[in-house]
Amino acid sequence: MSDIKYRLYPTLLNEFGKYLSSPTLEMRTQLLNRINRIRDFDDATLKRMKKGSNFEEAVLKNKPHAFENQIVEKVRNMLPTSRVEQMPIKFTHQNIQFYGFADVVGEGKVIDIKTTSSYKPNKFQHNFQNLYMYALKDRGCTEMEYIIYDFKEIHIETYYIATYDFSAMLHHMELFTEFLEDNRQFITDKKIFVEEGSGGLFG
Repeated sequence: MSDIKYRLYPTLLNEFGKYLSSPTLEMRTQLLNRINRIRDFDDATLKRMKKGSNFEEAVLKNKPHAFENQIVEKVRNMLPTSRVEQMPIKFTHQNIQFYGFADVVGEGKVIDIKTTSSYKPNKFQHNFQNLYMYALKDRGCTEMEYIIYDFKEIHIETYYIATYDFSAMLHHMELFTEFLEDNRQFITDKKIFVEEGSGGLFG
């Protein structure tokens, strides 16, 4: 435990990936806001995020919803019969603990349910949730599958551990810790840093 200095999760790593692609002051501020859990998006964006959560809850928890019943049922029927939902995920790379929750794990697959207003093929090819598959490789998970609903139709993306290259993602994790140290003075939410004696759910 004492060797772990940082705790990172997919949303932050995805934001860092955007920053690396466009390292502007605006993107840096946006990344720091994500780290510090500061809301800097408008109500329309929040509504879209809530809509995605509602769809996931409709599928997994059978909660009341305003979506087409046949779509919800179709996605539900795509899930493994034998499965675990909202499985805690973690693994350690160097002095970094990666953690998160997988929507569904079962029958050799990790499955994430997504909504998007604009879909294009391979949209999630570089999503850091693909590391869930890496984390569960010793438990027999060989595929990462995204079930994506764009409010018109359902799309499927599948990535395979045998052919997926994780090296860039692991390297980005290392680069992110350098960013954290360079900007430590601007980080007010210290949960991303592991202090001596800290614990918690993923400790």
